Amino acid sequence: MEKIVRIVEVSKYQEKQYTRQDGTTEYFKSRGVVMKQGGDTLYGEMTGEYASKNRDTQYSPEELYLAKGFWKQRAWKDKNGEERHENMFFITDLQVV
Repeated sequence: MEKIVRIVEVSKYQEKQYTRQDGTTEYFKSRGVVMKQGGDTLYGEMTGEYASKNRDTQYSPEELYLAKGFWKQRAWKDKNGEERHENMFFITDLQVV
């Protein structure tokens, strides 16, 4: 998916250590981005090496950006046993238009 957006907010780069099933240590790398398109506001996340590569990139709220990425959906049960759903946008490219 591609959308032309304005950047509202960008979180700092994060690395979270975890242990894989084979016992090796791995790091989950991410940087969150709040974007606006017209009246819609959405949250997306850069992950992995793309997040690492853009850890210090500055984004201006005055510029328009082309955000490319894909959506993932997950379902879970809340504390009352009700099924809940969440959509998440993963950013694969973010460039000034």
